Amino acid sequence: MPSLLNKKATRDYILKKCDKTRLGWDCKRVSKSALDEIEAFMRVKLDEAIHRHPTVGKTFTSFR
Repeated sequence: MPSLLNKKATRDYILKKCDKTRLGWDCKRVSKSALDEIEAFMRVKLDEAIHRHPTVGKTFTSFR
């Protein structure tokens, strides 16, 4: 199954956020396992949202 993540964008976001919010930490890399965990989390949350979504209309409208 293809990845749901744009891994480069996700990695860049993590590194920039760490740089801004964790001032004493010089984080330079994001592990493959961290990206895999984020992907798995996203799949579970999407599956839950799809399962809970009402069967009305033709548009997926809510993620809650």
